[in-house]
Order: sequence, then structure tokens, then C-alpha cells
Amino acid sequence: MQIGIVAKKIGLSVDAIRFYERNALLPRAARTGGGFRQYGESDVETLAFIRRVQGLGFKLSEIRSFLSLRGNRLQPCAPVRRRLEEKLADVQQKLANLQKLEHELRLALRSCNRELRNQPARCPILRGKNVRRPESAK
Repeated sequence: MQIGIVAKKIGLSVDAIRFYERNALLPRAARTGGGFRQYGESDVETLAFIRRVQGLGFKLSEIRSFLSLRGNRLQPCAPVRRRLEEKLADVQQKLANLQKLEHELRLALRSCNRELRNQPARCPILRGKNVRRPESAK
């Protein structure tokens, strides 16, 4: 299969496939006499796997290690489970940080709304008074 067909089949761009190939996530494709890349079913499966794992939030270096495990005949589940647990903990921490940020933004908005009731209104955010900085900014 040529790269355009593979791209449509998987839902990736041609550039993404070339990027994965340049970064050794996908083996270099064989070339036709005319220089076109030729991909097989195993390449399509690998690209689908890369897309699925990337959709779970894994970085290219992490995907590379998954591909290494995937190539192992034993395909041990324990290391994959550990990486999934680590990713879940990371996502939970990010969610907690976002909730803190949301709380701080709500406080800042309340402060602005209170000040807007006064004449003339002076922005408390610009003055830097009565507004705490979010924990992540400290």
C-alpha cells in the first residue's frame, strides 16, 4: 500500500507517517522502482497502535518502549500496567492542578465583580490586591 492509502485507512496525515518513520517508531518503508513508499499490513497495525497509544497521552519515547514490548514474543503485561498506572496518576495530578486553577480564577472573577459595583471601578487584578496567586504559579 502506498502512504496515502495507509494514511486514509488509519486516519493519520501523510506527514505524521513520515514523522513516525523518521523517528524510528515505524521501520523505513520499502520503495518501489519509482521511489514510492510501500507499506504492509504489519505497518498499518503498528501505525494504528501508535495512534491509539498516543491518544492515551503517551509521549513518543514512551510509545517507543511500548513498541519494544510489543515486539517481544512474551508481551508481558506488568510493565504496560505499571506505565498505565503512572499515566493515570499523572492525569489525576493535572486534573487536581486544573481544579485549583479553576478555584483561583473564580475567586479573581468574584473580586472583579465586587469591584465593578464601585464607582469608579479599579481592577483588583491589575492592582494585585486581594487576589491570591494560583499554587502552580508560585
